[in-house]
Amino acid sequence: MRISLNIKTVKPGTNVIPVNYSYPVSAWIYHTIASGSHEFADFLHNTGFKTGTRKYKLFSFSQLQFPPRGFKVENDRLAILNGECRLILTFMAPLALENFVAGLFKGQEFSIGDTISRAELKVESVEILPSPTFEGPIKFRSISPVLISKERPDSRNAEYLSPVHADFQKIFFDNLINKYTAALSCGLINASHPETEEELQMQIKILNTPRSHLMIIKAGTPQQTKIKAYSFDFEIIAPPDLIKTGYMAGFGEKNALGLGCVQPLSGLPNK
Repeated sequence: MRISLNIKTVKPGTNVIPVNYSYPVSAWIYHTIASGSHEFADFLHNTGFKTGTRKYKLFSFSQLQFPPRGFKVENDRLAILNGECRLILTFMAPLALENFVAGLFKGQEFSIGDTISRAELKVESVEILPSPTFEGPIKFRSISPVLISKERPDSRNAEYLSPVHADFQKIFFDNLINKYTAALSCGLINASHPETEEELQMQIKILNTPRSHLMIIKAGTPQQTKIKAYSFDFEIIAPPDLIKTGYMAGFGEKNALGLGCVQPLSGLPNK
């Protein structure tokens, strides 16, 4: 399930928000879903879809998408210049919920900001997007950065991996298989596949120079965390149901904070 929200600012003129807006957007998504189904929102936020000891939210969202010359970044602020933007939401959820979830966002008003600046926004329209075919190889563009990490034996802090790191591909596919298994166990997808990467002959090919993003989660609070993720174009070879899982739930980690959302390269303008 994938929906596009066309958003406009409530007040005319330039509206300014923090560059690190993903956490308040994530909180607003949870709040909006809770307004229609508290049980579903609580499940997404607190329970998730489980496989072994791991659990996954199985949804993601894009960065705010602006028309040409529609925004300007200065230091830690983002100015919305012409009063409109778009947000893509994607859920690994039953099709029966599609119209219900899309309807929850119609006409919703929300704000993004902190003690320095804030913008009041309204969802003007909602569009349910069709799914592509998932027969590989498929070329994708990340429309929110992809996060892959691994533990450091000598540190409490994780190491955030560039797509060119030697361990990136293995961890990328391990994460994808775990999310697929979680979706399968909850009846969100019906398929089976071999369990090893060698049998699956999976591969990801990076198509351009990855761009790093240092992101701050819960900025200005005691829970503030800094992470590093990457935007890039890539080609993926994998079983269709695995590709579908990544497309619907997000690739990589921390998808519910707006990471790992992708869009097929076909039909997209060149950067």
